[in-house]
Amino acid sequence: SYHLRKLLNDDLIKKDKTDSYSLTSKGKLYSSHMDTNTNTIEKLPKSSVLVIVHKKIKQEKKFLIHTRTKEPYYNFSGFMTGKIRYGETVEESALRELKEETGLIGKGYNHHYILHEMVYTKEGEQLEDKFFHVVSFSDTAGTFLEKSLDGKNKWIKEDDLRKLKKVFHNEFEILDLFLLNKKGFIEGKYYIEGF
Repeated sequence: SYHLRKLLNDDLIKKDKTDSYSLTSKGKLYSSHMDTNTNTIEKLPKSSVLVIVHKKIKQEKKFLIHTRTKEPYYNFSGFMTGKIRYGETVEESALRELKEETGLIGKGYNHHYILHEMVYTKEGEQLEDKFFHVVSFSDTAGTFLEKSLDGKNKWIKEDDLRKLKKVFHNEFEILDLFLLNKKGFIEGKYYIEGF
């Protein structure tokens, strides 16, 4: 009875008029993440957005680059990313992430491709498993923040972007695929030293 009370209190099960128990919606969702062979919660890949912001500033095409000031990837630079929250569309996630990190409102939204990225140490230990929706905004409005809680932001030309030393492991690949207007699905395993 202790376990039944606990499950009832946690809203994982409900009791009907005939004193029978069944899973609630919350309980069904929880159980859908269980591996019934091992009775453990399965680790699932993260679903995220990777936001490329580009526009002409004084007749020069520039990209918005974010430098992280938190772990992991402390002090790494590249395009901003963020988790897609439960119930959000990809576009809503990208707009929210851009606003939170830079104060800007994205305009000219475009969905490019999906990148399944699996990241490992050089020794083969898996660090991350993410699905990125690679999206872009071709213009922005609002007041630009050079600093946010999670990092620093700046507009730079493509040549200067390619000269950055501490960038994410596949940032130039992502840039090249964007410039080629790649569509569809890309999957890759990446073995890295810094995390």
